[in-house]
Amino acid sequence: MKTSRAFFSEVERRFDAMPFTLRAFEDEKKARMGVMECAKHELLQPFNVLYEKEGEFVAQFKFTVLLMPNGPMRITSGIFENELYKSELDIKDPDLKALIQSSVSRRNQKRRKKKKVASQCGLPATTGSTNEENETGD
Repeated sequence: MKTSRAFFSEVERRFDAMPFTLRAFEDEKKARMGVMECAKHELLQPFNVLYEKEGEFVAQFKFTVLLMPNGPMRITSGIFENELYKSELDIKDPDLKALIQSSVSRRNQKRRKKKKVASQCGLPATTGSTNEENETGD
């Protein structure tokens, strides 16, 4: 019990809410005992390790997103050039293709919706400027 309290205190001090490995502790044996006790009392949640299937390839692309009131905003990303990566496999489901091609930006979705409604009504689509600017031609 004393070991698990000391372990939990060290985890809170050093890692807060981030994942950690038992190798980061001086005494790995005590850390293993402490993590089992903390998980048993639901003080810590296990972080399951994901494995790929035998013979399969996995690609990971990570980026940071801020959830802003006007929609998500990507602030970091690695360089990804789609043309450099070719696959012999293709997505066959049309609904899934449409979902992948769609934008996550709410602003773009609203613009597309306005253009679609305007084209159905026979009206010219606006560029997002104010009504006064549209009337003056600016």
